[in-house]
This record gives sequence, structure tokens and C-alpha cells, in this order.
Amino acid sequence: MAKPTSNIGAFKGTIDGITYYTLNGKWVCRKAAPPSKERINTDPRYKAVRKNNKEFGGASSYAKAIRMGLLPYVHEFKDYSFNSRLTSRCLELVKAGRGVKGERSLNACNAPETLMGLELNEQNKLSDRLRFQPKLDADAISVLVDFAGLKKEHLMAPEHATHFELLLIRYNLMPFTYDQKQQQYTSELDAEALEVVRMLTPPIAINDIPQPLEFNLPFYSSDQYTWAYLEDPNPMFSMKTVAKKTAHTVWLGIRFGQESNDKLEVFSAHNAMQCLAIY
Repeated sequence: MAKPTSNIGAFKGTIDGITYYTLNGKWVCRKAAPPSKERINTDPRYKAVRKNNKEFGGASSYAKAIRMGLLPYVHEFKDYSFNSRLTSRCLELVKAGRGVKGERSLNACNAPETLMGLELNEQNKLSDRLRFQPKLDADAISVLVDFAGLKKEHLMAPEHATHFELLLIRYNLMPFTYDQKQQQYTSELDAEALEVVRMLTPPIAINDIPQPLEFNLPFYSSDQYTWAYLEDPNPMFSMKTVAKKTAHTVWLGIRFGQESNDKLEVFSAHNAMQCLAIY
């Protein structure tokens, strides 16, 4: 503990992590030291911190699963802040989950509005590039995304762009729950095991948008879970329970550019994507 040798400019408070105060009538200064990891993990006074840390870890795992579902396109669309913004949204999902604090479940279906409308790039929003709301018609097995009525006037295309592509991704998310044995949030299925449906249009001329223009995104592949029954006569889940628990997320993206040999030379600085819906 340091002790000032002069009262000139004496004050109380903290500057640059050093706190100045009086002790037994004398001025002293002390550098604040953060609690150690061991203390946080064992000290009863940090019980609330431990609960928050567990749920933050769950939110981070859920956000990672979402990013994996958006591969390989996510890096073409996201900005530098997307990862942190996504984790923040997932933390809100934790708060909407069931269970005791520190172990609340994670499921996008608990609060779908938390993720819907989330932009991958804050400076290049889909809502700015595509000023059109497609019609969504969902049932138990799929969702139809209909762009009937889409016109050139709805596209905020960059200069010199002649064509665009629409990208739709359907990604299924299993809920994450806190595993007492592993002391962390886990899912019944790894993100790699869940099928992803990606539909990308060929280059579409901005001045000649075809109609009808629609996408039918199935929620499940008929053989997606066959392996569970072949490998285990008493699987830990069934197609019925998976359907009940799964959050079907739908993402919509748009890319502009110029066509060359039936391929789009993308103006990548203008890519935009957002979470369109959750079922």
C-alpha cells in the first residue's frame, strides 16, 4: 500500500485504477485488484456472477451454432460487430427460457422476435437494400417464401449493378440446456448433425424480374433422422420430439453485381442478410 508524502492536491477517488482515501487520519492509495478466477468460482459472494457466467457461456454456444448454420455465406455478409450482437440477442433468449437462473434453457421459439430482423451487417441492412416484404406461408413441414410483386423499384441496387441474387437459408436449431454433469450448456444434437437447406437463385436481371418467384423451404429432410433408428432401437429422441423442440430459422440475403458467363460478379460491399422468420 502506497502512502503519499504530501497533501498537495489531496483528494478521494479513483484515477487509472488507483484509489486514494484516508486511513487512520493519513492519506493512502491502493491499486484495485480484480478477484481471481478461483475466488469467483468458490466465494459465496460471487454466486450471482457464476450464474451470469454460465448463461453467457450458453448464449455464446447458441450463437456459434447459428453462425455454423449460416456457413459458408456468413463471412460474405457479416460485419465486425455481428458476433457480439448475435451473442447479445442469444443472452436475451436465455432470459426468456425456463428454469432457475444460471441454468435456464435456450430456444429461439421462446422469444422469436429476439432474433427476427437481426441484420448481419448494420451498415448494409437488408431492409435498406430490399424494400419488399415477401409473403410467408408456413405449415407443419415447410414454409413458402413468395416474392410475387417484386419490382425493380423495390431494389436499392448499387451503381453499375445489373443483376442480383436472392439467398434463402433454413437452419434448424435444437434447444440448449444446462448439463449438470458437464457443467455447461449442451444440445441433444451437434450443430453439424442438423441439415441446412440453402437456396440461391441464378443471377436475376434487375430490369427483368421473373414471376412467379418463390421458394419452398422444407423444415425436415425425410431421411434426416433415419440413422437414429438404425443405430439405436431405442433412440434418445424421436422425429416427433425433435419437431416439437426444433426452432426453424429462415434467413434471407441479397447480393448485387454484374452477370458474366451465367455467374454473378458480386459487389461484395453491398451484400445484405437478416433473420426473416422463426417457426
